[in-house]
Amino acid sequence: MQFAAHVTNRIAPSSPALSLHFARGMRPNVEAILRLAARPAESTAFSISLMPEPDEGWLELLAMGLTFDLHGLEPFKPEKIDPGHHYFGLAQSDYVEGPDALRLSPGPHLSGASTMLPVLRLLAGLGAELARLPGLMAIGWSTAGTRMAPSYFMSSVRAWLAGGAFPALGLTGLTIRDDGGVESEGFALFAGHEIVVEPLPEEAVADRAKLAARAMHHIVHAGAGQIGQVTDSAGRPLHADLAANGGVLRLWRSL
Repeated sequence: MQFAAHVTNRIAPSSPALSLHFARGMRPNVEAILRLAARPAESTAFSISLMPEPDEGWLELLAMGLTFDLHGLEPFKPEKIDPGHHYFGLAQSDYVEGPDALRLSPGPHLSGASTMLPVLRLLAGLGAELARLPGLMAIGWSTAGTRMAPSYFMSSVRAWLAGGAFPALGLTGLTIRDDGGVESEGFALFAGHEIVVEPLPEEAVADRAKLAARAMHHIVHAGAGQIGQVTDSAGRPLHADLAANGGVLRLWRSL
């Protein structure tokens, strides 16, 4: 996994979306999505609830009573995607920006609920189903600037949906601050704030990153009020400044 060196601008969470990046000439059409929907689901069953004319290049997908829009299908033009700067399960040197892309996002009727956890879980689960499409090179998560290998995304999301860890390294990114602290990017979508884990002397960045991932899992599923239940490898509990000043929740440990 690769971390960005620093955060240049912190912005409010935008509408969540997944982008599916295909090799040139491998972007699927409507028929390919219909065939996938007819196959047994591996995590999130879905069907086609609205199918405009094929040359419009989009479909409405239905999962557990909620609808999501899939744009950029052949023969319509591919979707534009923002540059990524966090890579998980694939090396940045192996990824070429500017591929043919699809975009999966909550449908218009979910505009007021698109950041609710059940909707975000369904969006991720649908992405894991679409990750089975041939020719897929990577999956991007819009609010964190991440790029994930399809196998990495599928395994982490399916584990989360089955009761496992929140896929912090993928649905969020991590940034190394100038003072050595590790700060999340994109976590505000799930919690309303970012987090920063302050460093200890001679502590490896990787250990700090693992602690940040555990903290995010705890906050997503239980809130920050009992963050002291999360400890580092030496058994030191986390403390939190619950004010989340500047939109960032500061986490530290006592020596």
